[in-house]
Amino acid sequence: MIPSFYLEVDRVLGVTKQWGQIVAIWIGVLTSGIATLVFAPEDARYLLFSSIAAAAIALVSIEHLLSSSAKDTVRQQVYVSAGAFAILATLTLISLLG
Repeated sequence: MIPSFYLEVDRVLGVTKQWGQIVAIWIGVLTSGIATLVFAPEDARYLLFSSIAAAAIALVSIEHLLSSSAKDTVRQQVYVSAGAFAILATLTLISLLG
């Protein structure tokens, strides 16, 4: 019997082709988040951060809507949203402490 841990690792590695897209979206979130941190007025920062997070998730949805393969859509959305949340949470802390 195969332990469930190995099955979960296989599922994550099964999204290998999509990791390029996921990382590209994370880079976009980081870039736009830093630009927001630097250029946006302080009272509009958190609204823009939430808009960036929504745009990242919407981008995954649109990409899967337009592609012929809808495999692992939810998993990719989870990875993108978790990464975007981590990036924007870090930038929020920097904003609050800075």
